[in-house]
Amino acid sequence: MNFKKIGALVMTAAMTASVLAGCGSENTATSDTTATDAQTTTANTVTADAGNAQVEAQKVELKIWVPEEEVEITDQMVQKFDEAHDEFDISYEIAVVGIDEAPQALGTDADTAADIFYTPSGGVGDLAAKGLLLPITKDIDSLKADLPESAVNAVTIDGLTYAVPFSPNTFFMYYNKDLFTEEEVKSLDTMLAKDLGEGMWNFSTQLTNSWYAEMFFLGNGCTLFGADGTQADDCSFNDANGYAAGEYMIDLASNSKYLEDADGVGGNAFKEGKLGAVTSGAWSAPEFKEALGDKVGAVALPVANIGGKDVQLSNFVDFKTITVKSNTQYPLAAQQLAVYMASPESCLLRYNQQGDVPVLTSLSESDEIKNNFVASALNDQAGFATNQPSIPQMGDYWDPMKAFGVSVYNGEVTQANLQAQLDALVDSITSTLTN
Repeated sequence: MNFKKIGALVMTAAMTASVLAGCGSENTATSDTTATDAQTTTANTVTADAGNAQVEAQKVELKIWVPEEEVEITDQMVQKFDEAHDEFDISYEIAVVGIDEAPQALGTDADTAADIFYTPSGGVGDLAAKGLLLPITKDIDSLKADLPESAVNAVTIDGLTYAVPFSPNTFFMYYNKDLFTEEEVKSLDTMLAKDLGEGMWNFSTQLTNSWYAEMFFLGNGCTLFGADGTQADDCSFNDANGYAAGEYMIDLASNSKYLEDADGVGGNAFKEGKLGAVTSGAWSAPEFKEALGDKVGAVALPVANIGGKDVQLSNFVDFKTITVKSNTQYPLAAQQLAVYMASPESCLLRYNQQGDVPVLTSLSESDEIKNNFVASALNDQAGFATNQPSIPQMGDYWDPMKAFGVSVYNGEVTQANLQAQLDALVDSITSTLTN
């Protein structure tokens, strides 16, 4: 039997906190030599110990990037993985790198980047196209069978799986139960029509944020990069449905009952009881619950009357995923650990300690998750949402859409110039393809 012992050392440096841990066989000679090919368990050393043959574990050194709040959880996951895999002698370093920062850092210097890191599914296509991600083939099939189709599609490029999803990432709506009823929050127009009193606001979102503003366009039937999100030269935000969505945004921005949630203004007003409803994600639940207690409720986004008809607002949904860099020296161990970090056991650990709602069907449909009103709202909205395109051209969307939303909020976009502004928006999103 290969006995292992694991120790952990917490380190901090400028803007980086890391956890270093090593595990090794008590019967293994100390050596700095590291196996460079972990795709197979080659060069296993057979030793004799009291007449019994023993296979020496393969040395593996892994660097893992996670958000700050995931450091301790990840340490627990790696140790549990190590306990179950005597074929590996794992040393690992856990460093703090945000989920939105990791892809850029990988692109800047893949050699020094982590072997395993978190990334939003919306960026998977770009990283895969650049050859920076290793397709996940080991241990993934059984996990894929427990994932919703939308999650699998979000990380599949040309038939290959390049990331392992573990939690849906989208926003929904929190509301104050003292100010709105369950029936009223089904319709944004009903909410806006209600008089909450002087010094109060009814609704807050982020028109000036391109991850929020799309909900009016997608809800009214517009498409970004085609119906399936793969047509790089196709954006219909300037058609008749897009025009109606733009009109709705203009009216909302000028409504005295609307509060733009810039720099957390909406969230603060909500916590102070001065705002009826605000869009946000599961990350806001702890502070909202602390401020409002049982007064806070959470639901999917409401319908809105756009262009004379009630439509369900539909935002982007992507997924928090775990990926492996293509040039890792230890592809087998890295793949297996990445899949384990998104397994039911790991997802339940992450949910209980961190609050990330699992995407796995076996967990999301359990009573434990369904009875959590925040998790229920997230999953309900994920059902209405539109998969965020993962093609490389998605990078051309964010800045033009933000600029459009800012112009709407500042009153620079009017009905008189709306069509021209929408045409310019679409041209900006697709311009890199036509220049």
